[in-house]
Amino acid sequence: MGHGPADFLEGSSTDLETLARQPLRDILAEIQSPAAFESVWSEVSGSRPYGELLKLWESWNPKQRLNGWEDLARVVEKAAYGTRPYCIKCGTCCRKGSPSLYRDDLPLFRRGTLTRRDLVALRPGETVYSNEDDRFIRLPVEQVKIREKPGSRECLFFQPEGHACGIYDHRPLQCRVLECWNPEGYKVLKKNKLLSRKDLLDPTDPLRPVVKTHEERCNVLRLQELLMKTAEQTIPDDEGLMGIILYDRHVRTYLSEKFDLHRQHLDFLLGRPVAEVIPGLGFQIQFEPGNRIVVRPVNPGRHEND
Repeated sequence: MGHGPADFLEGSSTDLETLARQPLRDILAEIQSPAAFESVWSEVSGSRPYGELLKLWESWNPKQRLNGWEDLARVVEKAAYGTRPYCIKCGTCCRKGSPSLYRDDLPLFRRGTLTRRDLVALRPGETVYSNEDDRFIRLPVEQVKIREKPGSRECLFFQPEGHACGIYDHRPLQCRVLECWNPEGYKVLKKNKLLSRKDLLDPTDPLRPVVKTHEERCNVLRLQELLMKTAEQTIPDDEGLMGIILYDRHVRTYLSEKFDLHRQHLDFLLGRPVAEVIPGLGFQIQFEPGNRIVVRPVNPGRHEND
């Protein structure tokens, strides 16, 4: 419930009620629950996990305390989410990030609801914000997402004036199964296969080899290795790090000019530009006179999304 061991595991049982009430308030506020706080708290405070915490806290070791706290956290979430088992179309989900796409979403392309220009590819190794984990994570596999509006995490199809979705009747799987009042939807998604660029590129598409070569030469994991190797150093502008940046720029320019592709289409085919990925990996680069480059660590994930 948002508290690490340093916050409460060494504390007294007299602090438990205050620590448990706050996350309940936070969840009820986030899902805009119409329920009265005290009525929900009555359910939580009358539960077995809460009673055991109060009774046994002083005799438990830190591991037992943590396990007991996690049991109570599940009670708090269930009680809070149970107060609003329906969608009020507030737009909160749509503002917190656009959906990733799954194999079940392929019909949306056949009917024309979605096109490749509506998408962005996030490549393995990129830093993204996970709503499920409530933290930044490194992607283990490729994800294809609906694009977000520039400068925000708001979904491309969200219409803020009416708190509405422009494709609501044909919205993607993630939008259909995830409910802000019920985290169980994540279990449904884990049983489904994520879409990748290969699923949306015909085997005979002339751009497919370009995408493959770009991924090999601009691999995010390789990019991170080079950044870590050169951090806090001024290095020659060689074929390593600079080679990746320049090749990425070259391919984007080539595809734009030869195939008349817009930036939005390129973000699907090639993923985000390398220069935009680098800050999310925890680094910034600065070009120096004499064809040299400086790499400096920064806070990772500042501009990333899930």
